[in-house]
Formats: sequence, C-alpha cells, structure tokens
Amino acid sequence: MELSRRNFLKASLAIGAALELGRRGLLNTNDALGAENGLPVVWLQGQACSGCSVSLLNSVYYDTIDHLLTSTLDLNYHSTVMAGAGDAAVAAAEATRAAKGYVLVVEGAVPAGKKGIYCHVWPDKTMLQAVKDYAANATYIVAVGTCASFGGVAAAHPNPTGARSVKKAIGSKLAKKLVNLPGCPCHPDWIVGTIAYILQNGTVPPMDKYKRPTAYYGAKVHASCPNLPSYVGPSHHSKGRPCTTCHGSNMGHNIAGQLGDTGCLYGLGCKGPKAGCDASTRKWNSGAAATAGVNWCVTAGSPCIGCTESTFPDGMDPFFKR
Repeated sequence: MELSRRNFLKASLAIGAALELGRRGLLNTNDALGAENGLPVVWLQGQACSGCSVSLLNSVYYDTIDHLLTSTLDLNYHSTVMAGAGDAAVAAAEATRAAKGYVLVVEGAVPAGKKGIYCHVWPDKTMLQAVKDYAANATYIVAVGTCASFGGVAAAHPNPTGARSVKKAIGSKLAKKLVNLPGCPCHPDWIVGTIAYILQNGTVPPMDKYKRPTAYYGAKVHASCPNLPSYVGPSHHSKGRPCTTCHGSNMGHNIAGQLGDTGCLYGLGCKGPKAGCDASTRKWNSGAAATAGVNWCVTAGSPCIGCTESTFPDGMDPFFKR
C-alpha cells in the first residue's frame, strides 16, 4: 500500500491525538503540509557513519532543521530521519525519481567492489546502482561529507570494498550538476547554505576545481587561524628539528608542546596550511541565527587534520606529527 506524505502526516497527528500525546515532538500540521510543494530532496546514505546527517540536525545559523524540513524542503527519503519505513519509504523515493526535478543528496562513499554488493539502500538495490539511477533524474547532486565527495575514510588504504566518490560513481557527464561539500563531518552551514543558494539562484554556486563552493572552501584554514601570530613554519623547523634561532626561547612564539595545549599546533601535525574551509571563523555549534559557533578543532587543542581535502585521510597521515 502506498501512503502519500500528506496522508501520512494527517494519520500521524490523528493517532497522536487519539493517544492524547502532547503537541511537543509532533509536527505542526500547517507547517508540515506547507512543505508539500517545497524543493524535493532524496538523501541516500552509503558507506558512512551518519555524522553528516547528525551535523545537519544541528543547523541554526541559516535556518533551523525543523523549519527547513517543514517549510523549505520536501524531504521525500532519508533512511535515518524519515518516519516511514519499508515498502512505503521505498515507494516515496521511487515516486520522486520518476517525477524528476529533485536534488539528490549523497552521504557516504559508494562501494563499487564486486558490483556494489557491499552496500544496499534497500533489498535488490545496491548503493552503486541507486546513486547512478537517482543521479540521472536529479536536477542537482550534492555530495555531503568527505566520503561522498572524495572517498574519505571509507576509501582509505587498503579499501577492500572499492569505495569511491560520487563523482567517480556517476561519471563525468552527470558530474556537471554535482556540488561537493567535504568535511568529516560536513558543517551544517555548508549544507544549508548551498541548498539555499540553489533555491535562490536556480544554479550551483561558484566552485573550485574540486567542485567545492568557494564561499566556504575558498580560503585556507591557516589564513584565519587565531594562532597565526605564533606560527613557525618549515623554514624554522627543518626536517622536524627545532632551529637554533627558535630553540629555547621560541622568539616569543606560543607553541603547543602536546595535544590540548594552547598555541600553534604546526609542530604537532596541523594541516591548516593545506586545508581549505572557513571553520576557523565559522566554528561549530552556533547558538543563534547568523552567529558564529563556540569552538572548532584548533582552539580545542587539536591540530587541523585536513578533512576537507581530496587526499584525506591517507594524504594527511600522520595526523599528529609534522
């Protein structure tokens, strides 16, 4: 039996009323039905930890996730957050694919080894085939997280499942409508901001050669690092040995000696000079709209590990040694 999204919401609220459940935790009927004509989205999850989905649920800066899902988007399929399950959920996804005109969001790498048998989105449908099928009818494709964008952790050596990026899975022709949003996990602002740009402009945002929006990935982490005044680069620490000029006095530099210390973390493997994203100014866990977050990796005492780059993680190893 097929159950439309509208009828499902009506039934859910009716059941809630019959059980005398409070309004808290239930969608407001008008808000929920208001998204009936929102931008259709199909979100497929492959080889991933669901970290990017969890990150999105913490969206605040541009829009809260509840308003986004009830008033802006028509999220027709997402295996983690959708209320439907089984045949009804699959039917909703397939109906969206047949109708076309949707945004395909892919989270996680796409395992292509042995014809994709290592990951299925539902019975008789591998992640590999699903990504190809849904990419073909999508207006835009958004690869959320480093695994989807570049292969990421799932594709790290020795990669027994043959994990690959969305771009490699769908081919260069379909990749013309692809946007990569790497990050481990991807920042919620990068996801919501990109979708908002597409909604407002009817096209993908300006991107770099890795198909990343330049608004979020155009500058290096290093450029806005709060520890920049204490940075001592390779010229000061040749081949991992403190130079005679800095040794002992550090010339006033505040250099972290171990993880968790304040000060420049370059000597502990910080990849900030290589990594492109605005995490150093945007930060994480914003508490209000248009407000920067409260912290990020480096000020928490951890070196940047370069998780937004195409070579992560193998090309950034070792993480905690320069």
